[in-house]
Amino acid sequence: MAVAIMAAMAGFARGRNYVVGAPTGGWDLRTNYTLWASTKTFYPGDTLTFLYGSSHDVLEVTSVAYGSCGTPSNPISSDKSGNTTVALKAAGTRYFICGTAGHCRSGMKMAVRVASSGSPPPSPLPDFPPDGPADPPSLPFPPLSLSPPAPMGAAGGACVHAKVAADLGIGISMMMAMVAVAAAL
Repeated sequence: MAVAIMAAMAGFARGRNYVVGAPTGGWDLRTNYTLWASTKTFYPGDTLTFLYGSSHDVLEVTSVAYGSCGTPSNPISSDKSGNTTVALKAAGTRYFICGTAGHCRSGMKMAVRVASSGSPPPSPLPDFPPDGPADPPSLPFPPLSLSPPAPMGAAGGACVHAKVAADLGIGISMMMAMVAVAAAL
């Protein structure tokens, strides 16, 4: 029992599981996978779960096969089980298609960009010539004040302390449960 609790905790800390197309779809011909994937940020340790019927499959393919919707004779991986789980182990882009004739061309394909495990990259800055833009943009609001921010009130600090206390309480409760289970063995 203690091993099961520890395994569950390790799985929770490792990453998120994304059911492809959820909550409104699945691995089917109706879901817009470009839109679905663009609303998620995937990291190493996350997993994708493809749920689908017997007329579909999941092929992981190269970017070339993805772009042409060609079904390769030797995909990176393939599965027809109806419940395919793919671990996202490293940063980079992964490509998935349905190998059933015509399905990829009908939109049943998905590119997943796995971000590095650090923070997301900063937004790119505009490309201006070295001496600045030709016409500086007008500001729709007054310039920022350089004075220091106002001190955080008791309410703001209380929220931070309450969250830390709640997180700490959950951690302590889980540890106590593991100790109790281990003692019972």
